[in-house]
Amino acid sequence: MNDFMKDRYGVDELAMIMGGAGVVLALIGTIANLDPLTWLALAVILLALARAFSKNGAARRKENEAFRSFANKVPGLRDLVARMGGGAGDSAASASGAKRGPSQADLDRAKRTAKKMWKERKTSHFLKCPNCGQIMSVPKGKGKIRVTCPKCHTKIETKS
Repeated sequence: MNDFMKDRYGVDELAMIMGGAGVVLALIGTIANLDPLTWLALAVILLALARAFSKNGAARRKENEAFRSFANKVPGLRDLVARMGGGAGDSAASASGAKRGPSQADLDRAKRTAKKMWKERKTSHFLKCPNCGQIMSVPKGKGKIRVTCPKCHTKIETKS
């Protein structure tokens, strides 16, 4: 899936609003038994998906900026876009092409951790610190033990 979405535009505020409007139209069309409204809803949802899968990022950004300038003039729509995360900082980040999500180093570290946990699954019990999220391993079969997190020094009582 990562390879499929590589260089694709992704979901922005306009696509989210279009998708939500499509779902609402489909619901109304289904309840009221209005087939044309249901078909219109399907077209709106497909258009939102086409925008998300588009590789023409410059055109999609221009469309989204036009939508946001329109949304800023409509009070209810402006609040809805702001609640969806459409603040000014998001626009600057998407316009500069900043990547979202975990970096390759984070993914490699998670892969190494998962391999280690799988390899030691029969001899060790793994737990996550409730305070900082640090993963710790304790030997299995020792009964009730008290573990101190090496990162934040939180004490945890657990059964191994």
